Amino acid sequence: MKLEEIAQQKDRPTHYKQYLIDSLKSPNVEQLKQYLEHISQEQLGLVLCRQLIQDFTAVFHEFKQPEIAKQVWDYALQMMQGRSVAFENEISQVREYLADIHEQEESWTEAAQVLQRIPLDSGHRTVSNDYKARIYIRIVQLFLEDEDFVSADAYLNRAAILMPEIQDVAMQLKFQSSQARYLDFKREFLPSASKYLDLSYRTELSEDDRAVCLVKAITCTILAPAGPQRARMLATLYRDDRVRERRDVQESGISSILEKMYLGKVCRPAEVEKFKDQLMDHQKAIVGGGQTVLDRAVMEHNLLSASKLYNNISFDELGNLLHIPSKKAEAVAAKMISEKRLNAYIDQIEKLVYFDKQTHLQSWDTQIQLLCQQVESVVSDIKQQ
Repeated sequence: MKLEEIAQQKDRPTHYKQYLIDSLKSPNVEQLKQYLEHISQEQLGLVLCRQLIQDFTAVFHEFKQPEIAKQVWDYALQMMQGRSVAFENEISQVREYLADIHEQEESWTEAAQVLQRIPLDSGHRTVSNDYKARIYIRIVQLFLEDEDFVSADAYLNRAAILMPEIQDVAMQLKFQSSQARYLDFKREFLPSASKYLDLSYRTELSEDDRAVCLVKAITCTILAPAGPQRARMLATLYRDDRVRERRDVQESGISSILEKMYLGKVCRPAEVEKFKDQLMDHQKAIVGGGQTVLDRAVMEHNLLSASKLYNNISFDELGNLLHIPSKKAEAVAAKMISEKRLNAYIDQIEKLVYFDKQTHLQSWDTQIQLLCQQVESVVSDIKQQ
């Protein structure tokens, strides 16, 4: 039966649906485009058009040939564009299906861009916060797959506004995971490690997923700038029984470098190279001074380790210890001292770094201060929510 003949039938939706099913047995792009053009025409009336498009999306969603499907979904969007206000729900559904195909092909940015054009704030329909949050989080995840944390930032902020109202646990976990990854990409490693550590305790995740989060928390902590906050996170992770109990964590070799950093031992180049093999590409990026994030973290850690071993050290000896020129060693020490991450002072005339040894009382005062700061931060976050 031809499309023009179906338009004259009494039970038109049933006949149109059967026509579509028959067409998909030997799919032809042009024939499907003609079908979409026909069911989108204004002469059929808005109510019937909407029903036919909904039937089409439900049936065609099961179609398994991605190249044809992409062309047809794109054409469907073109056909509805002229009456986009009337077809907002249908346009949203088609965009989700089209994004699914791009995602399966690992075209992450293309998938995110398709979802970006879903009308969520048009004012012509009621969109639940759950649906908005789900789309925002998915866009964030897709951009992060392409390591585009700049594009992900706006949608992560939009999702964050909605999350206090979201009760769905799975969505909350996806949001927290996206936050952790986003902070990781921005090289805000300590906040990222904290998020990953929180996720590693969530019983809603599988045991293997919790172990992955634990390893990521350790990795981000190792990559973080040396200082009191990092030392506190190292202590938390080192004392976590799972680090010693899980075989996969032990076999990864990450626990050995964690132990050395927690105990303040100097990390050797061979150990660092072994750990480097486990890093993701963005974690191997070159930062200022031609060093990687890991090189900088290990260099600062070794400088802190030296402060526990020596009362003072010459620039030349410090450079040899850190495997960098003496001038650069002096600059690193000066930077850490100015940022209050190293208790020391520099005598440029004698070309020596003198380390201040903390007393037990000073150490206790520092820990009390850090605890108070952490409590204040938690209270601030609660007030914002």
